[in-house]
Amino acid sequence: MEQTVRLFLEGYTTGKLSDFMDVTASPAEELLLERMDRALDSSELLKLNKRQAQYLALQNQINPHFLYNTLESIRSEALIAGLDRVADMTEALASFFRYTISKVENLVSVEEELHNCETYFRIQRYRFGNRLELSIECDPEDEEEIYRCRIPKLTMQPILENSIIHGTELKIGAGHLLIHLELTGKCLLIRISDDGVGMSPETLRKMNERLEKSGLALADRAPESEGGIALVNVNNRIHLLFGEEYGLHVFSMAGTGTDVEILLPAITSDREPRRGALS
Repeated sequence: MEQTVRLFLEGYTTGKLSDFMDVTASPAEELLLERMDRALDSSELLKLNKRQAQYLALQNQINPHFLYNTLESIRSEALIAGLDRVADMTEALASFFRYTISKVENLVSVEEELHNCETYFRIQRYRFGNRLELSIECDPEDEEEIYRCRIPKLTMQPILENSIIHGTELKIGAGHLLIHLELTGKCLLIRISDDGVGMSPETLRKMNERLEKSGLALADRAPESEGGIALVNVNNRIHLLFGEEYGLHVFSMAGTGTDVEILLPAITSDREPRRGALS
């Protein structure tokens, strides 16, 4: 028994400790060995989990490069074959994924976000053709300052996507999307509008009730079939970063369209503010 414990302490932990016993153990010793075996199993499991986590981390670093290289290969083949439309679509897709996956900053410039929205819209135009139009507008006098403002990454594109899926895609005929930006005091107001099918008063009420919940109330688990998951996620991130005085509010009328207003602090420095520090 003494030799078994010594082997355990010296790190000889392959297999069960009872395998090292050269004599019959007493009941007390068997109980001790059982407890040591359980500790050994837990330790090995932790080591295994750590190795798996390290492997997945490495895998996640490799996969984006594999994706970009594959898309670039497709683009090159398309250009050689004279398929300019396919090449352009592939380039847009690679640019969209590069922005979405690679950048890790919490805050990016409005200019970067708008560029990503335009890239995403390019991709959608291949699907909808001339059925879909996108406009971006702001006061020319404030444009430079607005474009330098820092906002949470992927604030606008998920809402733009939501407007297409739940708004313009469902209507008959062409659809128009508008991104309007303006400075109001110390705040930046972004309004994303569509002329789609809109919402009923009851659906609108439920949506705004969900958005009014605290950003810390991450237990919101409404099924995707109800829609609005993208809006809730963006709203939660804004609450967590800046406080509950900022966030989203939705205006809509059935058969007319929907406006999603995003209220954010107007900040232009690279330093990310503490939550609630801008109130």
